[in-house]
Amino acid sequence: MAINPYPLDKTLKKGRNSLQLTSIYNAIRKDLDKVEENLSLLSKNGLISAPQLLNHALKDKGKRIRPALTLLAGKVNNYNLDLLLPMATAVELLHIATLVHDDAVDGSRLRWGNPTVSSKWGKEKAIILGDYLFATSADLVSTTENVRVMRLFAQALMTISAGELRQNIAAYNVNITREEYYELITCKTASLFSMACETGAILGRSPVAGQAALKNYGTKMGIAFQIIDDILDLTGTEKDLGKPVGNDLMHGTLTLPVLIFREMFPGDSRIVEALENKGDGEFAKKAVEAVSGSVAIKEAYNIASQFCRQAAENLKELPGGPARAALESLSHFIIERTK
Repeated sequence: MAINPYPLDKTLKKGRNSLQLTSIYNAIRKDLDKVEENLSLLSKNGLISAPQLLNHALKDKGKRIRPALTLLAGKVNNYNLDLLLPMATAVELLHIATLVHDDAVDGSRLRWGNPTVSSKWGKEKAIILGDYLFATSADLVSTTENVRVMRLFAQALMTISAGELRQNIAAYNVNITREEYYELITCKTASLFSMACETGAILGRSPVAGQAALKNYGTKMGIAFQIIDDILDLTGTEKDLGKPVGNDLMHGTLTLPVLIFREMFPGDSRIVEALENKGDGEFAKKAVEAVSGSVAIKEAYNIASQFCRQAAENLKELPGGPARAALESLSHFIIERTK
């Protein structure tokens, strides 16, 4: 459904989805490539006896938004790549580790269009691989020798884990509220965006006000990013998503568009039926069709747009330059993306 309530500046926008990450990342392109090099070297360090599992988990580059945030936040003031490169690599490894664990817990078959580690090698091996990635990311963070950064990283990991546990416990619960949803995605998604930005700002020696601004920017961006993910889960295609449409609902997770739909149409029973039947394909399909064809999608886009605008407001605290411009462009890209 092509709805975009957050239009881009005319100097940036030539058409829907025209804003490309490659151009946004210009200010850090070479250094983001070094993050890729670091990731590719992990399976060659001799510590892991099954490098094919690690290579499989790392082979899809994804958007690399989280390490980009760390590098851009560091570039705002005093760019020290010796500190920022291991931090950016650690941030992406932490993200990948959470995905490996998520897929194992959910029993997901596909991730980015490829078989998941758990579907290919089994749940046990996937969990162990995720643990290895968590440990490796923590080891990288320790090389910064910055105690505050280490603590922020540990707190983010705790917050993400707590969010995953809450989501697992709340699965198939039809009484989840919007407030609980926001709390959940702040834990699961926004905490990592926030940590990526704040640690970059700290290692880049931004003043206290700049660090706070970048932390808040990351939080708002993370919330918006997850809302758009949740919209696309209902309105996208399996080819673009790399996983089944309606995957969240099939696993009993109520997202913002679904919650809005239930508020707007309390008499519609299709969501409840999908949950009562534990994500059964036919019931889930009917629920997905109901939500994706409703005004709930537009309302969810509007809310995501508000969070992106709030994120961009924080950038006014930062000095101008390529890094700030890229961060502002990212706030537009979040709404524009289709996968």
